Amino acid sequence: LFISWIPKLTTSYPLSTKSRWIVDERGQRVKLACVNWPAHLQPAVAEGLKACSKQPLDSISKKIVSMGFNCVRLTWPLDLMTNDTLALKVTVKQSFERLNLLDDVLGIQTHNPKILNLPIFNAFQEVVSNLGQNGVMVILDNHLTTPGWCCSDNDLDAFFEYPNFDPAVWAK
Repeated sequence: LFISWIPKLTTSYPLSTKSRWIVDERGQRVKLACVNWPAHLQPAVAEGLKACSKQPLDSISKKIVSMGFNCVRLTWPLDLMTNDTLALKVTVKQSFERLNLLDDVLGIQTHNPKILNLPIFNAFQEVVSNLGQNGVMVILDNHLTTPGWCCSDNDLDAFFEYPNFDPAVWAK
């Protein structure tokens, strides 16, 4: 009875809804117990993979599971999917170097060397893939358009009125 509140870590995919419930392919209710993992800030790479965490990606994923969580709300900027220059031509290393975050480059080189020279989009895919390999579901949260801090009264990152947002690009 005590462990009944701990979310089930094995789920059959795909998920769907049945009335107000989220269910797996067997029709069993799935309770989401999520943590937030930001990846929408500059440099558009999941936070915690750099010097401050001192942990490899796989260790972070396993820690999420060991704490009883079964999903991650992973934020991302729309530019990661619509701006080929940012997503496919800028590597993780270049993104951090452009921001003069050289200690973070060293941290990634030490703890997550596999992603250091990947394009940003591919590094994002590595995070999602590793979470999945560890049984963690991912809720992708398109948090804003351009990488950076969000939600001030004047950041202009509103859905249709933002000057850098083209609805035709989103519709692709």
